[in-house]
Amino acid sequence: MKASGRWMCLAVLTSTVALAQEEAPRPEEPTPAAASREEAPGARLPPRLRVFLGAAGTWRGYCARPGVSSCAVYDARPPEQRIGDDTVDFNSTVPYVGISAEAEVFPLAHWPSLLRGVGLTLAYQRSFAKTVVQVSTPVGSTPEREVFATDTVYGAMLAYRYFFDLGTTGTPLWGYGGIRLGALAREFDAEESVESPLPVVHRFYPAVGVDVSVPLMRAVRIQGAGQLFLRPDPGQALREDEDGSRLAEVRDYGESVSSIGWAAELGVAGDLWGPLGYSARFRLEHYVDRFSGAGTRRGWAEGGLAQDTYSSILAGVTASW
Repeated sequence: MKASGRWMCLAVLTSTVALAQEEAPRPEEPTPAAASREEAPGARLPPRLRVFLGAAGTWRGYCARPGVSSCAVYDARPPEQRIGDDTVDFNSTVPYVGISAEAEVFPLAHWPSLLRGVGLTLAYQRSFAKTVVQVSTPVGSTPEREVFATDTVYGAMLAYRYFFDLGTTGTPLWGYGGIRLGALAREFDAEESVESPLPVVHRFYPAVGVDVSVPLMRAVRIQGAGQLFLRPDPGQALREDEDGSRLAEVRDYGESVSSIGWAAELGVAGDLWGPLGYSARFRLEHYVDRFSGAGTRRGWAEGGLAQDTYSSILAGVTASW
């Protein structure tokens, strides 16, 4: 009886253990999306580095009028009130074509904290063209001639971006909204060997801005940006004015100048294959220079105003890591 009782207890214990093993929850098998995240832990994180290399085409419009608050106000005057004044008009009929390069560096983008949004943006653009110019005065006009001119843009800005992922599957769709603060420059110059009537202007100034990128799909992101320029006065550049030629950018029109400016940008971008993608956008940049005091040009005894506008198309390839 004792032996049979032991065998019966052992049988009951074995059955209980087997039943517990069957009822115990089993670990779920990873889904394909989860497996891809495990295999590439950084796949759902924003890129630390993005570079852009492409072509730039820029159209420029410039006008300067004495003694008024806008070019339109001066042009509305009767002709007899405009005779004898030196005015400046320049509109490029063909674009200044060149290259554009940009870099966005966010070294902390993979950190699990708000510091991930701290970064740096760098930009450089240089365009050039030969322009046909002719000087017209009340007594006649000079012969037409070709002048080689360059348009150069560069700058560096500290940035902070809030990254968000709109992807619902294993493929991330990263967007962001952010702010930037830094220094920018725009230099429109002409060949030194020619006394050119082209409005040469050098600007170097602090700027603040906002930018946003909203992904619609992996291959399409809508991007926009806006910037405000703080005192982008003419006659300023990062390098020294060795020959004093930049003083004329102010003295021609007045004793002093106060300027404001802004820029707006809109475009599309996307990822095409691996780290490679594309970007295409339109940028509008506008400056208003208000001169006071007497200038060296005729009619500029009480200062005046100049308006400087750049319309650019930037398109090229991107790479992200």
